[in-house]
Amino acid sequence: MDSANYGDSSSRFPTQGPLDQLLAAKFFVPTLPGTYFARPRLTALLDAGLQSQAILVSAAAGFGKTTLLSGWVRMFRPNDPHTAWISLDTCDNVPSQFWIYVLAALERCKSGISALPLTFLQKESQPAWQAMLTALINNLAQCSERMVLVLDNYDKITEPTIHALISFLVEHLPPTLCLVLSTRANLPFSLARLRARVQIQELRTEQLRYTQEETTIFLRKAVDFRFSEQDMQEVQSRTQGWCAGLHLAALALRGRSNPRDLLHELHGSQRAILEYLLDEVVQQQSSRVQNFLLQTSILDRLFPALCNAVLEQQDSQSILEEMEHANLFLSPLDEEHQWYTYHPLFAEALRHRLQQISPDNVSILNLRASQWYDSHLYENEAIQHAIYIQEWSRVTELIERIPSQSIWSRLNAPFWIEHLPPDVVRTRPRLCLAYTHALFWNTPSRITKDWLRDARMAWAVLHAREENATGITPAQKPEASTRLLGEIAALQAVVVGFYDGDAGATRAYCNEALTHLVEQQQAAHVQVTFAQSLAALSLGHFELAIQLLQAGNTAAAAEGDTALANICLTRASWDITMAGRLHDAWQFTEHTIQRAQTPDGHLPVTVCWTYARQADILREWNRLKEAQHLVEQAIQFGEQAEITALLPLGYTILLKLALSRGDLEEAARANQLLEDSWKRMPAPYCYALYSNVDQVRFWLACRDLERARQWAKNLEREEPLVSPLARERQGVSLARIALTESQPDRALALLAPLIVRAKATGRWAHVLEMWLLQAQAYQMRLQSQEALATLAQAVNLAAPEGYIRCFVDEGVQMADLLGRLKKQGHQGDSISYLETLLTAFDDAHEVQMRQAKKEQSDVSSPLLDLLSAREYEVLRLVAQGASNQMIAETLAISNDTARHHVSNILSKLGVTNRTQAAIRARILGLLSSAS
Repeated sequence: MDSANYGDSSSRFPTQGPLDQLLAAKFFVPTLPGTYFARPRLTALLDAGLQSQAILVSAAAGFGKTTLLSGWVRMFRPNDPHTAWISLDTCDNVPSQFWIYVLAALERCKSGISALPLTFLQKESQPAWQAMLTALINNLAQCSERMVLVLDNYDKITEPTIHALISFLVEHLPPTLCLVLSTRANLPFSLARLRARVQIQELRTEQLRYTQEETTIFLRKAVDFRFSEQDMQEVQSRTQGWCAGLHLAALALRGRSNPRDLLHELHGSQRAILEYLLDEVVQQQSSRVQNFLLQTSILDRLFPALCNAVLEQQDSQSILEEMEHANLFLSPLDEEHQWYTYHPLFAEALRHRLQQISPDNVSILNLRASQWYDSHLYENEAIQHAIYIQEWSRVTELIERIPSQSIWSRLNAPFWIEHLPPDVVRTRPRLCLAYTHALFWNTPSRITKDWLRDARMAWAVLHAREENATGITPAQKPEASTRLLGEIAALQAVVVGFYDGDAGATRAYCNEALTHLVEQQQAAHVQVTFAQSLAALSLGHFELAIQLLQAGNTAAAAEGDTALANICLTRASWDITMAGRLHDAWQFTEHTIQRAQTPDGHLPVTVCWTYARQADILREWNRLKEAQHLVEQAIQFGEQAEITALLPLGYTILLKLALSRGDLEEAARANQLLEDSWKRMPAPYCYALYSNVDQVRFWLACRDLERARQWAKNLEREEPLVSPLARERQGVSLARIALTESQPDRALALLAPLIVRAKATGRWAHVLEMWLLQAQAYQMRLQSQEALATLAQAVNLAAPEGYIRCFVDEGVQMADLLGRLKKQGHQGDSISYLETLLTAFDDAHEVQMRQAKKEQSDVSSPLLDLLSAREYEVLRLVAQGASNQMIAETLAISNDTARHHVSNILSKLGVTNRTQAAIRARILGLLSSAS
């Protein structure tokens, strides 16, 4: 039978890729058995639950949960409400696969509702879970029609990530969605809030048990024998209303000359009854059917061709039809009766029996199932069956068979790899490489380097084995094997270039990669180009870096790899900004967003990088509110998507915006987030390049000169960074500290060589920044002519690009210099630009005055007067970073007394932590800048 007949994913779903491999059978509402009858007392409870936000049906195996729900939803009027059904199994413990099925099920009900959430799952490294759920919840909330989502067999789910996300969904359910969970076990998350709000309907074991009346109805439908009322009561007593027990009993009663004898033999626990009845039922079947039952029990879903492959026979279709007719706990999953499933309890008992009588056969059967799924392109099922029997070599073979250029986008790949024993993964170079790609944006570089080192070592071992086996000399290395080494070297080049800024090592890896890569490995070639641009950047050669990134963008776009092309283009916009071309950088970001946008207007989560770049440009153009909105969006995307590498950049821009507004308390919060983010992703080169200058500005704005001095002292003790660009950034920070300490000569000495090198390599944004510092240093030396001449150069450079904040953020002295430059009759087309700058100073001064008044009003004088002499002493120690223990020892007081003083100080200053207390105290003049 053609594969198109047994697994068509929804054609309405708007994306290709992982969705092509969805099993449509999982979406079918199970067919009702011939013995089904309505249970109005329970459907009335379910109907009442529709008015709530959630329904929980929880009971042990065999209490009729699935049959009850499938009968209930079949009573709905067409699309009132819309019903999305998913039959879960153990394969769904991969979070990305679980949510793909959820989105696909909802999409089958309402076209377009899952398009945006899906983009958050298709992120290159890790899916953006919270962003995905937030988008889904928002879309559902805007839907005008009611929907029911049934997650049947939820007890099959053991993955904590899925539980956490379902808990989040439960806590934020929109009124348009009723979530129905069917499970054998208690849920691993709390429903307390829904219960408190009376927004959940719960059906448990006692409600699901058959009543005496229901038992009578069932047996009269199922067994061609008239039992007495006493017999019925005995059945009810022995089975305790257990649906599966009744069903098995009905099967066992067939063909008995005296059915009443069986009733007397039923006793013991549910497990004992199950074992007994299973023997009775199975033994009544022909050996052909018995063999079929046991061997197909390893399958979650049965399809004739699949069963034929697993049993190595050709009559599965007729056996399935025979079993369905006999009602042997087999339910069709589709209207065409092609896909079937066993009752979970029945399947579990059969698997247990198979394991007892033929354990060796379990592996053989699962292997055949894996092979069938693989040959019919059901990638996930093929891998899951191999994982189940721990056939690690087959798992690795299946994963490694995925083409290199597409394995990185496989949502399941990291989870497949994590199922494998670490020692297996570390001996397979392609698996190590795939895992490194998944970790790149959200894991410290030392970990990605370790995996790449393991990839290289594994490659060397395998390559040596190949050479020894074939007798090939090093000069005749197999081309296919060395291609993989090229991919490893390409990613090593990117990691070293991005996180370390080591141009020499990066170029060496690039050269190695190019030695082994062939033309067809376009993705790896683009990685090499990207790494070459990073090497050029670390040396400060911006124009070369930009040219390389544009080439990478063109190559990736030609291959249809939009994600990789956009990474190149976004990176280029950062470099163009540092080259001083703000308008060009903005055009690059706009093009990136336009290309990334889907036809329905949605954007992938990776747009966070572009938003961050746009926010920084807008900040420089003094469009602070727009910049704030964009950077908050970028950070939100980055946090939700766990793109950890973005966060320090986003928090740095947040810090710069707070400093531009003169809001030191908000700056303190941003600075704390910034410091925490660098602790999660330690990278001294990246810190120096993107954050150091602005963090030093923050310390100086808070009058925390001691902190700035300590950073400078630490810098002297540390090994210098290999990147000239990073060292330039550090030099700018040192010059700024020198100016604060009234050391203009030192500042000029630091800046002079840096300006020469920056001009030589076209780093005009940096030249502009350093000219502004240089002008202030000259003015501090009373060299007004030199100061104004330097400032004039800066103005001429900045005017065409509309720079504003780099001038205004320098403060009053810069405003004075610009005013004098204007009065001097500055030549050229910059007069109107000077007026724009001076107006921006006036606006900034007004904003800062309002901020200062607000901060003053937040702490009234009477409260400040209440600070005792002892509390002033404690405050000075707090500002120096002393702990309660250190305060107690210094002042010869108890720990409790120190803690009490600190608590009083925080309360009187209206802050919540020690850092905020120190900043507020400096703002209010309670502490000197040296304190």
